[in-house]
Amino acid sequence: MMHSGQGQALGAVTPRSIPEAYMRAEVASFPLTSEKAFHEGLITLEPELGFRKDGQQTADLWRECEQRLSEHASGWSLDRLVALRDEFWFARSSEDRGRRGLHRVPMARYLRALAEAHLERRPGVTDIARSTNVDAVDALTHYRWLVFAMPEDLLLSAVREEPPPLRVNIDPPLLIRQLLDQGVAEIHHHIGAGMDFPLLWAALLSAVGSPALEYAMLRGPGIPFDNGALFLRWLLAAAVARCVLAEFLLRGGNKSLPEFVQELMGGSAWSLQRRRVLARTLKALASGAAGRLPDLEPLRGLYADLHPLSVQNEAEPPLSIEEVWRRCDPIAVRLRLKSPNGGERWLVRHGLARLYAAASAQATPEDDGFARLFWQVMRIRCLTYRSLVQRPMTAGLLWFIRFSGRLHLARGPLRAVRAEVSYDVAGGDQPIAALEARTGSKESAALLAEELWALTYSWRRVLEKTRGGDNAGRPPEFGVVVLLKKQRDPSHAWEHGRPLAYGMETYAEPHPAHLPRLGGRFADYFVEQSAHVRSLVDVLRTVPHMPWLVRGLDVAADELSVPTWVLAPLYRAVRRGAACAAVTSGARAAPPLRMTAHVGEDFRHLLEGLRRIYECTQYLLDRTGGRLGHAIALGLDPQQWAESVGAVMMPAEDRLWDLVFEWRLYSQYRMPPELRAEAPPSRTPKVENDIQDLSELVFGRAFPPAALAEAHHVLHQLWCWPLGREDRDLGLDTFTRALRRLRWHEVHHAPLVHHLLQHYREDEAVFRRGQHLVDIALDTSEVQALRAVQNGLRRCVSARGIVVEVNPSSNLLIGNLLDLRNHPILRLFPPQAEEGAPPPVPIAVGADDPVTFSTYLLREYSLLYEAAMGAGYPERDVHAWLNRIRQTSMDARFTTPWRPDALKMADDLLKALETYLWKPFQRAR
Repeated sequence: MMHSGQGQALGAVTPRSIPEAYMRAEVASFPLTSEKAFHEGLITLEPELGFRKDGQQTADLWRECEQRLSEHASGWSLDRLVALRDEFWFARSSEDRGRRGLHRVPMARYLRALAEAHLERRPGVTDIARSTNVDAVDALTHYRWLVFAMPEDLLLSAVREEPPPLRVNIDPPLLIRQLLDQGVAEIHHHIGAGMDFPLLWAALLSAVGSPALEYAMLRGPGIPFDNGALFLRWLLAAAVARCVLAEFLLRGGNKSLPEFVQELMGGSAWSLQRRRVLARTLKALASGAAGRLPDLEPLRGLYADLHPLSVQNEAEPPLSIEEVWRRCDPIAVRLRLKSPNGGERWLVRHGLARLYAAASAQATPEDDGFARLFWQVMRIRCLTYRSLVQRPMTAGLLWFIRFSGRLHLARGPLRAVRAEVSYDVAGGDQPIAALEARTGSKESAALLAEELWALTYSWRRVLEKTRGGDNAGRPPEFGVVVLLKKQRDPSHAWEHGRPLAYGMETYAEPHPAHLPRLGGRFADYFVEQSAHVRSLVDVLRTVPHMPWLVRGLDVAADELSVPTWVLAPLYRAVRRGAACAAVTSGARAAPPLRMTAHVGEDFRHLLEGLRRIYECTQYLLDRTGGRLGHAIALGLDPQQWAESVGAVMMPAEDRLWDLVFEWRLYSQYRMPPELRAEAPPSRTPKVENDIQDLSELVFGRAFPPAALAEAHHVLHQLWCWPLGREDRDLGLDTFTRALRRLRWHEVHHAPLVHHLLQHYREDEAVFRRGQHLVDIALDTSEVQALRAVQNGLRRCVSARGIVVEVNPSSNLLIGNLLDLRNHPILRLFPPQAEEGAPPPVPIAVGADDPVTFSTYLLREYSLLYEAAMGAGYPERDVHAWLNRIRQTSMDARFTTPWRPDALKMADDLLKALETYLWKPFQRAR
């Protein structure tokens, strides 16, 4: 970062408005990943745009690409975009030598050129290709953004090598060896997104055939074709076409695809109706014409005939990863393939081989039918990938929630193997020391017990596969962190892209016009989550050995939707219930339940993120250490953030609480001694004036900062001595009851605080005035204040030993960091000590949602390695730095060894859960 009179500090990289690698990836992948290419049914790219049919289609495709990218292409001239197009769409190959001019490029040659521009031609394990003028960091960055744009396995299958490469050697071998030898823990892993895309695609090929799958799961902005029902029909059409293409490659011989299909239908035992549906499906897919596409149920019936196991897998899901590969993909079923991603790789390799052969033999137009259908199937797969993997330039948690919510589409066939999948994916098929799996809380204890049973059963397979353990002979550790979910509104309108104006009908509104609501702000949300908390506490206290399996509590999802004070009693109830469970005879002296929270990840103003981090550390973690999920607000450089944002508009009430927190920090009002900050010159009077103005706007009268500060503190301490009294009954009137039971003689400015809290929670007019938007100029005073608050909070987090969970790929996309060399970790915990900087904050690394961010645990360490190297740190220091992070991750993990025998503990847990559920489970042990 730049200070007056100083040069640029090591590790500080000037942020770019739009990463060049993003633009390269979007242009390069557009012929495969755009809806326009699908609707055109392109099979060749024509450099002479507009002179032939293919040329007109290519011209239309380029116009669409240009229009889409112009929305993001700040600072990019059309000349630069055209140069990228020419390089990736029309690149000359060795086959063009001796030929004059540019020639039409078949899609097979385009894909092969794209793959080999980024990957070396090597069998088994390949490397990223590097040209003489591109360094390792930029080559990795270009490839990384490309695999955000399209599936990596498609690129690997296009490399001209036998056997084809199966993975890319991105990870520095010495780093990976050190991680695995010394033990690495996955401490932040959401098990519902714990798979990679090839496995998810295989599961989806089974799930789309199930009548239980409804298009209602596919709602919200960003769905391909802007219509969930239509997208589901196209998915089914592509699944049907895959079966036909595979059969054609197996026994089509010298026939054209249309001839083979006619023969197939003519000799088929299918009814006339089925044959008509098949013919319409293939024609619709080849042309990309939705008007020709059959309805959902006929498509589903046709696919059930082609892939009968799709229905069976819903009722009897596969019990191992091997079964998923073998039973879910109809091509793998047909060819009896057991290898990972075997069906898809077989289709792509054999399909490309046929297309290369046809191009060499100068095939007739009649043979275009295979090419057209093949590439349309590939495009549907690419569009599916882009709807499930978080897209760059979609910052913020609400975008993430939309992407991750679509994973429900394919989870059915994977529900019995999630722990096994997560373990394999986290380590990239290498053994790791520990896995913490986050899973959502449930509204009933029975549902939660069934979830825990399924995860334990799946983990038992991991223990069987890793009987030798790690290098020290220890079996991998496993633990479940139960996740409370923040939500904006009961109807999910925000998730589906239909938010009402000014927070209307959200949980925050005390008295919505069209909804009966008692109990004030967030009462309905609190009641719903109270049921989830009671379920968790019931399972912990009733089922023996549970504290060894359930290791933590977390809260995540829409960070801005629910304030910390609503969560405080829920955390206290779980902490108390877990403490009681730990002293029962069946607990076997289990270690205490640990606490963490997703916080400081999504914010309108950096001060808002810092305030929420403070509230979490002070009122949720309750001085017990614990961890913070993401917390990127702690590490962002305030000056760079302010320059990138320019100005902020946010609700008045949120700005008010931000300033109250800032004032508390300067005045040390009920602040812990380890948290203090010195106010920049003239900042305190400005903050006090703004607080009075905003309180008058929100509450209808001006309040002194001290009264608002006390209200802010009391609101979070309603159940804590000496202000409040413990209340174990969670319900609709919990907060009203807590206010009545408050020890008001311990409250400063009691009459004003009572007025503030009552009207804040229950007055609809206060809520509506609080939604009034205020503009905040990010001037020098604001930046200096942010730096002071951030430094003070970092010192506090460091002093308490609170560990920040860092997820590089997640932070890159959700936090809109643009470049990993701008990652906050380089400020929070720099590879080299920086003179005058606040103490380093302990860091642990996790992958978060592997499929959503196209990553896994060891890859995250590799990305941090490349980021630090690219920022100019010496390699020796980078290795030592990552080893310290690895050790912190191990020390801060919530999991604990299952002693004396992990398999016996798994069996004991399964037996206890079965007894609790009164339900016989069929299992082989």
